[in-house]
Amino acid sequence: MSTVSSLIHQLEDRRVDAVHLQFTDLMGSVKAVAIPAGHLPKALDDGLGFDGSSVEGFARAEESDMRLMPDVATACAWDDPSGARAIRIICDVVLPDGVPFAGDPRRILARAVKRAANAGMPPVVVAAELEFFLLPRTQSVSEAPLDDPARYFDAPVADNPGRALRAIAAALAEAGIPVVQIHHEGAPHQYEIDLAALPPVAAADAMVTAKLVIRREAARYDFTASFMPKPFTDFPGSGLHLAFAPADGDTQAPVWQAFAAGILEHARGLCAIANPTVNSYKRLGSKEAPGFVAWSDRHPAPYLRAANGGWEWRAPDASANPYLAVACAIAAGSDGVERELPLPDPLSDLPERWSDEERFLRRVAPLPETLRDALDELEQDECLQAALGDHALRHFLEAKRLEWNVYARTVHVWEREQYLTL
Repeated sequence: MSTVSSLIHQLEDRRVDAVHLQFTDLMGSVKAVAIPAGHLPKALDDGLGFDGSSVEGFARAEESDMRLMPDVATACAWDDPSGARAIRIICDVVLPDGVPFAGDPRRILARAVKRAANAGMPPVVVAAELEFFLLPRTQSVSEAPLDDPARYFDAPVADNPGRALRAIAAALAEAGIPVVQIHHEGAPHQYEIDLAALPPVAAADAMVTAKLVIRREAARYDFTASFMPKPFTDFPGSGLHLAFAPADGDTQAPVWQAFAAGILEHARGLCAIANPTVNSYKRLGSKEAPGFVAWSDRHPAPYLRAANGGWEWRAPDASANPYLAVACAIAAGSDGVERELPLPDPLSDLPERWSDEERFLRRVAPLPETLRDALDELEQDECLQAALGDHALRHFLEAKRLEWNVYARTVHVWEREQYLTL
């Protein structure tokens, strides 16, 4: 469905009842408005008004009037909870006068792509490896039994997970999301879905849609789909590996090495965007998740991995807003291109075994250890601040500082177990 006329014909041919207009807030949560199919032509022409002050990180009450502008290229069949025949369309957010809203995450990514082109960066495509847990539903997710003996690339040992995964694959195909593979990951009940490479905005659209579809289909088979970065202490966490490759396939161009050098240059600030929760930092540096700023094609857990002619960014997790994560990575890479940054030597051994002094002398920096540290790094990174823009940066920092402060003041179970009898 790439044009307005073809979309209208599809509505008529399929006798669609409802249209779900979706957009994403600054923290990555998907919002939606359902309208009767007959109202879509007007929404395509004029947009659909909504109260931006009610959406996380969008606007103050006095600036609340905003409009959703559907992007017909994103239209796909959609499952309506009521059973109605429906389609889904992802929207851009504009102000009442039609000016694009600077805090719209999708717009932030589109702006980063344009800036990269102006910097001389060739077009890139982005592929995603999305890791998650399918946990048997219980009254408390933390009490879900971890009784799955399967591990990395093993076949599901029970019928129900297999059926759920087949349903997920079919639903993703219906939503127009190209899936490369699905396989079991290293922890009990943990799986990975690999999405095909797409242009940056389309790739982020696909990631957002994939999470919705996975959650929906998992629930139908009595599973909770969890994208939490580190839900269990003794098992690997879940990442969102993003692979960047030149759209023209020319991986030998010097600009491509400078792109990677830029991502490494801004790695510590990028963590605030790519790893935006308190829990994210319990995954980084443990069980095949990167803990240091380095690239390699040998190290088991590099920050950047050279693979298949592209650069696999292994730090992000699925708590990130994919629009912001991809936008900031592209901005960092473009900064490397503009400044012609040299790519450091690859990492061939394990900095985890080095002393702090040796890591300092060899210029291998650790990633931030907490969300607070990452936010401090973001506040020092002018390149990433420019990529986000003043509005998004201010609201993002406010929300995440509050999140850290609440966590820091909360007394946790571990503390009571350790200290209650002192």
